[in-house]
Amino acid sequence: MSSQNPPDLPKLPPVRESAEQVLPPLPDDPAPEEPGVAPEPEPEPGSAAARAEARRRTTGHRPSERRLASTPGIGTSDQRSSSTEDGRRLSTAGHGLIVAVLALVFSSLLLAPGMHKSAFNGQPSTKRDVSLALTGGLTHVSHALLLDRPRALVQDAMGRQHADRIDVAIVVPPSTVTPKPGPTPSGKPAKPVVPKPAAKQAFTPKKKLRLWIAGDSLVIVPGYSIVRAAGGSPVIQSVGGVDGHVATGLTRPDVFNWFEELSTQVNRLHPNVVVMNFGANDDHDYMTGLPPGTSIGPFLSTSWIKEYRRRVGAVMDIVNHAGGVVVWIGLPVTRSPAETQEFDRINAIVLGEAKARPGKVIFIDTYTMFAGDNGGYSEYLQNDKGDSIKVRAGDGVHFEPAGGDLIARQVLKQLNEQFDLTSWRKHTSA
Repeated sequence: MSSQNPPDLPKLPPVRESAEQVLPPLPDDPAPEEPGVAPEPEPEPGSAAARAEARRRTTGHRPSERRLASTPGIGTSDQRSSSTEDGRRLSTAGHGLIVAVLALVFSSLLLAPGMHKSAFNGQPSTKRDVSLALTGGLTHVSHALLLDRPRALVQDAMGRQHADRIDVAIVVPPSTVTPKPGPTPSGKPAKPVVPKPAAKQAFTPKKKLRLWIAGDSLVIVPGYSIVRAAGGSPVIQSVGGVDGHVATGLTRPDVFNWFEELSTQVNRLHPNVVVMNFGANDDHDYMTGLPPGTSIGPFLSTSWIKEYRRRVGAVMDIVNHAGGVVVWIGLPVTRSPAETQEFDRINAIVLGEAKARPGKVIFIDTYTMFAGDNGGYSEYLQNDKGDSIKVRAGDGVHFEPAGGDLIARQVLKQLNEQFDLTSWRKHTSA
């Protein structure tokens, strides 16, 4: 390449506008008026537009420009604004977390009594022990701060007084069982004294037989069938409705104390007959409310049977001491062979206590009543017309309404044998 011929230089771009022409005017500088455009009118004092204009003059930006500047990647700063347009500070996530924790603690203190009872009602385990320790402390704090009062007031208004009270005491009345005669001084067994059959207690439309029904979930469907059937009799009156409590029994008075409930209701309702059913939820080892110094073995062990027999006899005696007769609906055959065997053993305990109280306890055998042709479980049975009807629920344990009707007919049959429910008709016709 010759030195007299220098290389061609690249062409430079055209000169850009000056900085004064590119940069926007400062806030203090009046904006140049465009020809032909009228100036914006001044906003009315006190209006929203006037307040916005005042903020613009203070900050040097319009609200839209300030929001634009606070957007990451736009404007001169990526930092978020810590306040709203009207000057209020924005709440952070930390503040929300603190509020949530405080609300959780406050609600726990309000519900502490119920949480403590639920923990107490759990099966023995490490989880139960930890729950009892935690909820026990919350209960003490709640009571000290009087935060348990609102819950108690709501329960009182709903008729559930002392619902959170943990009561495992079992008050057993004196037994109504007549002891068997012992041997005479000569060594020969004494002859049993056979009491003369007492006259049947009569009831009339003016003096009706008062009937109350109580028990676990297995008594609910038959109970309503009994109430409907009793409604057709002019001499039977249902009192108290059907007092059925799901997942309760005689082994766990901490869950629901039937001994206290029966004592309270028979003194309040004065029933002549109490139809009851227990045992479906008692087929396990754990028992609460044991006498001091008493321990029991596993389910159906000798010590377990002894304690359960004491409890069965106690609920019978509660009713008998109040002048009532017990009609005990036995446990049925179930779909599970293992559960059926357990129910059979519980029925044997109940039947033994019923026989020890003749004339005071009637046992309804539903085990054979609901057995199929092969003696086992059957979901359907034939009625008097030969039609198959569904008498058992899909869970293989509970009853369908048709099954409850079968039990109701048997209960009314036993009541007619136990009491005089018809002689009033002769006096009426005469």
